[in-house]
Amino acid sequence: MRTLSSRHVLPPHDPFDLHAFQRTLCPVFGPGMSRPFTKKCGTAVQREFRPRFRGRVRDPGDGTQLSGGCVRRFRLTVQALAALTTTKNREFVHDDQVPALAVQVTGAGGKSFYVVKRHGPGKVVRRLGSLDELSIPKARMLAAQFVSSLALGEDPEPVVDQAPLTLRQALAEYIGYAREHLSSKTVKDYEAHVARHLNRWAGTRPLVHLRRKEVTALHQGLGQRCGRCAANRVLAFLRAALNRAIREHELDMPNPAAGVRFYREEARTRRLFPEELPAFFQALREEPNEDVREFLLLALYTGARKGNMLAMRWEDISFLRAVWTVPAGQSKNGHELQVVLSSHALELLEARRARVDSPFVFPGREGGRRPADPGKPRSGHMANPKVGWERVLGRAGLSGLRMHDLRRSLASFQIDTGTPLEVIQKTLGHESKATTEIYARLATGPVRASLEKATAAMLACGEAQEEDPQAA
Repeated sequence: MRTLSSRHVLPPHDPFDLHAFQRTLCPVFGPGMSRPFTKKCGTAVQREFRPRFRGRVRDPGDGTQLSGGCVRRFRLTVQALAALTTTKNREFVHDDQVPALAVQVTGAGGKSFYVVKRHGPGKVVRRLGSLDELSIPKARMLAAQFVSSLALGEDPEPVVDQAPLTLRQALAEYIGYAREHLSSKTVKDYEAHVARHLNRWAGTRPLVHLRRKEVTALHQGLGQRCGRCAANRVLAFLRAALNRAIREHELDMPNPAAGVRFYREEARTRRLFPEELPAFFQALREEPNEDVREFLLLALYTGARKGNMLAMRWEDISFLRAVWTVPAGQSKNGHELQVVLSSHALELLEARRARVDSPFVFPGREGGRRPADPGKPRSGHMANPKVGWERVLGRAGLSGLRMHDLRRSLASFQIDTGTPLEVIQKTLGHESKATTEIYARLATGPVRASLEKATAAMLACGEAQEEDPQAA
């Protein structure tokens, strides 16, 4: 029996028409061999020599044909492009008029024009634009110009096809971007998100393989294990990282995290109320650890954030001007922050400076807090005093109170004493007044005073009408 070798070239045929394919075997195997051979083995031969599709094309009904060969190629029309689908993550479909012109079809439904051309030892891939940006004639013209320039050696920056971007690489790129444009506190939070929740979950899979249902499952799992607020923070970071990766790498895919809904978060209203302060101060006086006691007192006096308090240095404090300067690299908004020190805060700091021999106001033991990265040195300052905080709350008999609530307590007492919101905004270092207005909801003193005035005015009007009915 004769075998089909690489010297035999089959004419173009419809890969979906078995009888037409059988008729092409006559010049190869002879007229007498066509029918019995194809009846027995035609399906296998057709499967061997049909175009090697990696997806699926629905026939748009306009006569579009697919030519034979190993490259998926057909006549580009508006109807045919609209009908293109694929079961893979992405696939290139080439034009039959300009072979280098291809349409990239993604599993998510994205479609863009590309130039795909073998050049030298590799393959050059250049994105031309989306189907909304370019018409088919315009894309063919640009592809032809690109091929001509490539043949003349005029292409300055050919884009060589390479391994697909992985999810882990996208997260690392965004953290690198954050180091240059965002605060160090934000960068530490992002690194913690990756180390605790995303590194193992991301694995080595390409970014284009990620689906929305996987992000939804991650968000729901974090909500159950770590709380809704933590799950929302991780989702916000993941969404931002994917947005930047899709934009910078020109990926034709939607953001898988964009359609995942955040958990609804309830704003905290917990604060130290006046009736709780005697027990709280008594518990602080009984605290055996002097560093914990003075740390919590200074946090209440200044309303500063815990991270800034831990990293406080003597060189940043001006006792003459009674101001503590938080460097821009440590502040939450990325700007230098001036914290005004009250007389009680200054007295505490002056007493502490006399006995602390360290660049830090609250130095740590054995070199300070251990960093998350073993390769980095210790911070040098005190670690989070959460154990001492729990001791103080236990002695005071208080529950539901967090260390950050000391900051909210100071702002609430400022509002109760009639301090304008602009002054409180300066005290807390808020960039937006809207953020400070959240604390105004906790103030009941001004509301009570206003109600007392309004009630007294109504009663006065009623009494005046009773005394002089004709005046009504």
